[in-house]
Amino acid sequence: MKKLLILLFGPLLLGPAGYFLGKMIAPEPTEIAEMDNKPAAEMAEKAGEVAATPKEILYKMPLGKFTVQVMQPRTTLHLVIDMDVYLAGASEFERLNGSEGRARLRDSAIGILSDMAETSLWVDEGEESNIDTDALIEELVRKMHRSFAAIRTARINDFNHARMLRL
Repeated sequence: MKKLLILLFGPLLLGPAGYFLGKMIAPEPTEIAEMDNKPAAEMAEKAGEVAATPKEILYKMPLGKFTVQVMQPRTTLHLVIDMDVYLAGASEFERLNGSEGRARLRDSAIGILSDMAETSLWVDEGEESNIDTDALIEELVRKMHRSFAAIRTARINDFNHARMLRL
């Protein structure tokens, strides 16, 4: 009889208790907490962000390191960039999280950066350290958002440059 009561009342009592304790213990995601406290105009001003709704949860997808070469008349500028992109929506993240989706995102980022290197990253010698990474990431996110609507923002983790003489 005791076993029958435990089997019947155990799940009925412990299920809701676990649910409510989980809600109290689980931390609120920082992305949502930060967005809730800021007005919409301030959110739109952040560099490298496409308009996101305040309740959107962003998922981080690291793209890794890649090198972009900027060919100049006598030198070649190598830019080494390690970056992450942030996607909105769990379904979009799951769709792009596989090896094929990650490769498509990475190829898109490399292609856009290569196109930008031919135009806007044409810098003189000694000016490599003055490249505005915020403007770079803003332009990159804007162009990537055309192909991947789930992309909301990106972050450059590491940005290095080296200039080599061309032979």
